[in-house]
Amino acid sequence: MKRKDNIPPITACAYNHLAIKDAVSMLSGKWTIHVLCILLQRGSLCFLDIVRHVHGISAKTLTKELREMELNDLITRTVQNTRPITVLYTLTDHGKTLENVIFTLLSWGLDHRKHLTGKNILGEKNIVSYISEMKQEWPVNQIK
Repeated sequence: MKRKDNIPPITACAYNHLAIKDAVSMLSGKWTIHVLCILLQRGSLCFLDIVRHVHGISAKTLTKELREMELNDLITRTVQNTRPITVLYTLTDHGKTLENVIFTLLSWGLDHRKHLTGKNILGEKNIVSYISEMKQEWPVNQIK
């Protein structure tokens, strides 16, 4: 049985499964989402600033994570002509598309914690307004 688009249902399901597997694989590094959040929140940062903001990450691990994100076109690495040499890491336009994914994960995580513990850590705020306020406070989202 074929669908209108001539893709057999099994093939479409397998293709979708691979796309999800790719996304999960790309974001599954222990520190990947932390680094992406810092870059979304702060904009361009040098290596040591990322180390300072991502508590607990080693320089070796950060180097590995940054290389992998660069290979996946999530960040760009720009070497500045300064002394000592400064390297800036910035999200690409493709990397910025993960903002909605990260906020969706945050929303689900907050709701899940509430479901499991019965406690709403947000108090009177709902998740949507909490996330909306958070986005507005990020420097990269403020009009300059």
